[in-house]
Amino acid sequence: MDIHRLESAIENDDIEEAGRLLYKISPDQDQAAVPILIKHITQTQNKILRNALAMALRDIGNEESVSPLINLINDPKTLGSRGTLLYALEPFDCTGHLETIVHHFLTGNFEVQITAHQLLESMDGKVPADALLKSLQKVKERLNEIERQQEEHSDVLDILFKLNVT
Repeated sequence: MDIHRLESAIENDDIEEAGRLLYKISPDQDQAAVPILIKHITQTQNKILRNALAMALRDIGNEESVSPLINLINDPKTLGSRGTLLYALEPFDCTGHLETIVHHFLTGNFEVQITAHQLLESMDGKVPADALLKSLQKVKERLNEIERQQEEHSDVLDILFKLNVT
């Protein structure tokens, strides 16, 4: 891949050309592109380009991609478009980011929840005890809240059924 051509396309907001070049990424040949991809994925405001860069980083499989992707997932500018960023983490060991992934599982939209769930399922490494404990507590708190809401919703449903139609 022509790294200079890719960088020029990204800098000139030529999304079509950048996408075409990113589509041709190969893990064994394009390790040199990783710093450029990371630079631009953290700087762009264009979520289409950001997603294409994330997928290219995923395809290359370089571990240097993990921290920038995690930072982007936590960045408010990616709210509403984090699913692809989480998906890009799938081939990597994310056990060191357990709390972040659990947080997004609990707070994200459906796509984010499903992708975070898949990341959690793929974890087979050891995690720090404190991170695991905090994550367990957060999930338990959320389950308790869901149970409380379910009881309230059931009560309201019963009330509605008892109302008379006019």
